[in-house]
Amino acid sequence: MLEVIVKRKITETPGIMSFELESAGGQTLPAFEAGSHIDVKVKEGFIRQYSLISHCEPGNIYKIAVLKDAASRGGSVAMHDEIEVGQSIFISEPRNLFPLDLSSQRALLFAGGIGITPIMSMATELYKNNKDFELHYYTRSKEDTAFYQQLTSCEFAARVFFHFDSEEKAADKIIGPSDFNCHLYTCGPSGFMDYVFQSARANGWSEAHLHKENFKADPVSDDGVDKPFKLILSRSGLELNVEATQTALDAIDDAGVEIDMSCEMGVCGTCKTRVLEGIPDHRDSVLSASEKEKNDVFTPCCSRARTDTLIIDL
Repeated sequence: MLEVIVKRKITETPGIMSFELESAGGQTLPAFEAGSHIDVKVKEGFIRQYSLISHCEPGNIYKIAVLKDAASRGGSVAMHDEIEVGQSIFISEPRNLFPLDLSSQRALLFAGGIGITPIMSMATELYKNNKDFELHYYTRSKEDTAFYQQLTSCEFAARVFFHFDSEEKAADKIIGPSDFNCHLYTCGPSGFMDYVFQSARANGWSEAHLHKENFKADPVSDDGVDKPFKLILSRSGLELNVEATQTALDAIDDAGVEIDMSCEMGVCGTCKTRVLEGIPDHRDSVLSASEKEKNDVFTPCCSRARTDTLIIDL
């Protein structure tokens, strides 16, 4: 973990606060690619993931934005109400689970609400690399649009299109027919991203050209029912019964076995564990489709088992 100081805390909208972080020791912070995020240790027991926003001082400042959500597990409320300017906090080095493909000739960027954070970084990177792109930003209103002034005055402002609820344009008309030379990227609430993907698929787009960032794993199995299963820890010599109401990670933790973990939602990959026997029920947003097909690793924080027993290398 890296120790950083909160340099600035800025109210972007009534519900969104941005934070500028600098190294506590004055060192240069690790470089990051567009689409990257960091883990933030909000307080003891609260580690949350936030996308990095490109900053005019690369290497010296990290910038993130947080939507205050009273219905969340408490991390966003703590960031808004408890983290203050001058305070020291700990973060991870950047990780990128939402990479930008700069080999394509064109990109369509779709952001919903707080999902603008990685999308802004992508737009900046695309502009620097002289790539053709459009950024479509969906919010309730101008007042609820974070970074509105920045996006209307930046060098690529002509490529940014705002869509408020009262004047929302259908995504399928914006996306248009599939284009082999174009990739689509979206970030925002799951319903919004599903809508964008459905619009693209209806226009014949290939899955290989559709990219989204999830900070939430799939909640239930295919049939909507969680079933108990046996989890065998090969190196620890333990056989655990994972109940329908608990996660594999809960069972491992209750047994006193240490395992690296962070998000506990299947979006960071920290707890990824090798599977020796059995078929996992993958629910994470980290593994690619091809990795899931191999069934040789799974994320115990959210994934379960399709077979009665799962043997893992732990």
